[in-house]
Amino acid sequence: MVTLMGSGLSLTAAAGAMGVSRATINRWMDEHEEFKDAVARGEAARALALESRMLASDNTAVIKACHFALMNAAPEEWREKPVVETAVDPLRVLAEQISGSAIRPRMPEPKIVEHRPAASREVRQQCVTTDEADDDEPRIHTVSPEIAAGK
Repeated sequence: MVTLMGSGLSLTAAAGAMGVSRATINRWMDEHEEFKDAVARGEAARALALESRMLASDNTAVIKACHFALMNAAPEEWREKPVVETAVDPLRVLAEQISGSAIRPRMPEPKIVEHRPAASREVRQQCVTTDEADDDEPRIHTVSPEIAAGK
């Protein structure tokens, strides 16, 4: 298994070269710990073969093919990792809010409070200027209806 996969073959292709199915390989891995270890060593040998071929080649098609194979053969090292933005861009947040794609907190339902309006009380203002004041600014006094009526 190590020799076959070390030439760059996938596990399924190595199974085909041995004349068995992939299901048989999976069953053998479940039943025999030594075979499971051989498959793990074969996967490492395959990654080595693909990387070596990619690094030694000047042919763009070969490089791309090896890169694609490595993304599947050794995804923990070769997969495309998403870029995670750590800083919050205020313009992006605003654009998301405008477009409606931003996650907004749910606002509480408005409470309706019914009440009767208080009896309207007319408030009168009188402008009184006094000669005794230090300044010539008018003073404004607020007078309630009861006081204005003399009650």
